[in-house]
Amino acid sequence: MASGIKAFQRRLNRLPKAMKDAVQPALDASADEMVSMAQRLAPRDDGALYQSIRKEAGDHELERVVRAGGPATTRPSAGGPFDYAVGQEFGTVKQPAHPFFYPAYRLIKKRVRGRLKRAVSKAVKDSSNG
Repeated sequence: MASGIKAFQRRLNRLPKAMKDAVQPALDASADEMVSMAQRLAPRDDGALYQSIRKEAGDHELERVVRAGGPATTRPSAGGPFDYAVGQEFGTVKQPAHPFFYPAYRLIKKRVRGRLKRAVSKAVKDSSNG
């Protein structure tokens, strides 16, 4: 009986590393898909907004951040610097919204969730077989 408990504890101890190893490719694939979808939906007036959509590493190893805008899309205005990526997404007083970021997120949200669930399930299954 004790050997069964020890084997179970060993499997549990391997699980966090197995989870990280299994989830990281799924996170990268999901972030890449989000970038691609947002770029497809973004207006391409001068190309700066399209090119500003990118994937970045987050604060910890299991975080991916997809961003749009930044220095390439920031313009001076009467009220101070203004990132026109925000104006495109939400609109301004002079321009209606042309959303590209959140529609992309809503389009892929279920696929991302499923991809991550499959990766976690596979990691759990593989660690219990090993």
